Amino acid sequence: IRLGPFGYSPPAGRYPLEQATALGYLTSPLRRPAVVEKWSPYEIATFEAALALYGKVFHRVRDWVKTKTTKEVVEFYYIWKKTSHGRRWKDSYVEEMESDDEDGG
Repeated sequence: IRLGPFGYSPPAGRYPLEQATALGYLTSPLRRPAVVEKWSPYEIATFEAALALYGKVFHRVRDWVKTKTTKEVVEFYYIWKKTSHGRRWKDSYVEEMESDDEDGG
């Protein structure tokens, strides 16, 4: 079997197939970016600081993260809390609350 100039032979039913690669997936125009990819490190830090102040009062958190809507803040929260960083942040916050209770506060 002799292949054509681009590696295919229609009479033989051989067509070139692209290999799926991580780089190809990440740069594909068909790929939707993940929620976390839409947030800058500064926006995430501001989100965490506002979350520490206001808890899940998301419209107050949005007032601090001025570049996002309340919907985007809520969407990010439910993704972020499942990450290792979100769990670590929550665990440290819970430990702090427990130590305040032991102090008689």
